[in-house]
Amino acid sequence: MNVFEIIRWARDEGITLEVSADRLDADDIPSPSLMAELSAHEALIVEILKPSEEYPRRRAWTISVSGYRFFLIGPGMSRTQALALARWRWKEAEIVD
Repeated sequence: MNVFEIIRWARDEGITLEVSADRLDADDIPSPSLMAELSAHEALIVEILKPSEEYPRRRAWTISVSGYRFFLIGPGMSRTQALALARWRWKEAEIVD
């Protein structure tokens, strides 16, 4: 299960996820299975949900992995969020400006 599916799962259960001081907070107590997924992927969920002022949010970022370039396309993400998502899949990924 990827991070976006976990966030959607929480939303479907009526749980609002918020980020405060690099910590993930929920407005209600999630089910044990959802809690396990949230705990296992907390750092990446925080990076995705955390608002960032350093770069504008974009829906597509150019990624380079081992010399290959391609686009990372998804919901509006800051540069930090896109890099966190790319490195979750490919450890050596870099954003090409």
